[in-house]
Amino acid sequence: MIIFRVSALALCLVLVLGLTSPAGAGSETFDLAACVAKALAKNPEVRELELGIRAADEEITKSRAAFFPSLDLESSYTRYGEPQRVVAAHANNEPGVFDRDLFDTAITARLPLFEGGRRWAQVRIAELGKDAAVSRFDAGRQDLVLNVASAYYKILQLDRVLEATRGSRRALAAQEELVRHQLEVGRAAPVDHMKIRVRLASLDQKISSLEADRRVLLVFLGRLMGLDLNSRPDFDIAGTLETPEVRIPSLEEGLAEALQARPEHKTAVLNLEQARQAVRVALADVFPRIQAFGRYGLRSGLPYDQDGPAGAIDHEDTWAAGIQATLPLFRGGAVQASIRQARLREKQAQERLRAVDLKIREEVERAHARLRDSVDRLQVTRSAVAVAEETLRIEQDKYQAGKNTINDVLDAQAALLQAQVEYSQAQVDAQLALLEWRRAVGEDLTRLASGK
Repeated sequence: MIIFRVSALALCLVLVLGLTSPAGAGSETFDLAACVAKALAKNPEVRELELGIRAADEEITKSRAAFFPSLDLESSYTRYGEPQRVVAAHANNEPGVFDRDLFDTAITARLPLFEGGRRWAQVRIAELGKDAAVSRFDAGRQDLVLNVASAYYKILQLDRVLEATRGSRRALAAQEELVRHQLEVGRAAPVDHMKIRVRLASLDQKISSLEADRRVLLVFLGRLMGLDLNSRPDFDIAGTLETPEVRIPSLEEGLAEALQARPEHKTAVLNLEQARQAVRVALADVFPRIQAFGRYGLRSGLPYDQDGPAGAIDHEDTWAAGIQATLPLFRGGAVQASIRQARLREKQAQERLRAVDLKIREEVERAHARLRDSVDRLQVTRSAVAVAEETLRIEQDKYQAGKNTINDVLDAQAALLQAQVEYSQAQVDAQLALLEWRRAVGEDLTRLASGK
């Protein structure tokens, strides 16, 4: 009798208090803020997006370089079948030197003056590309934080379930010892003892499965945090699973906020503007290109086989400057095809923006529905735990008085464990529903790194 009451009290205390399992024996533990901070600093996918911003910044520098003159050093060697005049004649009947081997070295400068707006459009495209890269970086960080928080809270839930399952097993083991003593004095049936042992084996299997799931989630969390493979066994998480305070927000305000703040919407808008600028680039091919140029060089031949009178000039430095205009007259339809293609891509970007807006609306409405559902489930599962605890107490008293069977006690014990699991799941779902709502409306989830 004393052993039975002590075991029942221990089970109730474990399940009511919901003690979590201690952190692993690793050398370092992380709470949610530390996990998020580590992931934002080390996750390779986020770092890749950050490098994309720097690459887009260099693209702006490249596009702006088109407004500056270009300076090139050009050098050539040519072998002719017949001797050629090395230096052009400066006057009629001027003697000259002829050679088959000619060298020509020059410095050439070019400055574009007019290209139909191409350069301005390309600069604008590069600037918009950087802004789009920043938006993709923000979206990637938001998704990363949400994934880190999901894994973190799921591990906390597994800790809660593991502790409840272990507590249930301890209470059941005490029950098994009591029934074994009763069996020895003929006060219990052998089948009752066998049923308890079967349930103990089932709980052992469940504990093993939960521990394996926890290890898998810890590896997944380590990957999100950017930890090296050798560092993963040396960390664990810290924290307790708590019930959040959930306030149901306004759906209309959330939709309006999302369309203003979501980085995906900003990226789609920027891509549409890029497509419009690309149309300007394509239209620029219709206009003439005008550029200024200058050239200073040296022309000479090889002295050993030159053919010319004595005193003739066998090398000369030259210069030239001017303005060149190029007007495309026929390109086989390529110019018009480029214009049509650019306009089609503009329409694609418009449809992509519309699709993004519809997706954002869907995500906001889904997050709002999940938030409402999480509030209801928290209330229901909390009540279910209290009812299951009282049911188990009653069934234990009835079994002790010989008014029911061991099946009734085992069923009540399993129902209490299931209620505890469902309540912990409701707590996790409520935490994640809040985060998903904040993500859906465009709030900055990276503030979790500072504990906010």
